[in-house]
Amino acid sequence: MTNDPELEDALRRVSRYYSGTPAARVVRDLALKGAEAIEREQRGKKEALERLVALSTERAAAIDWDVLERVDELAWGE
Repeated sequence: MTNDPELEDALRRVSRYYSGTPAARVVRDLALKGAEAIEREQRGKKEALERLVALSTERAAAIDWDVLERVDELAWGE
């Protein structure tokens, strides 16, 4: 791994939480936590997409489909 300004800044920002811990240990811990965070984020995106698909394809209680189907008539009085 190459130490660059961004990595150096990241290590500096978390140094107060890892007082006296070797940099290699800190990097390992951050990599593990980062992987968990990315997996959690991707699961959240997938779940949100599934909810959106369900909402748009199922006649869910959250939408009054009868009103939606007549929106032009109800909005313009035709």
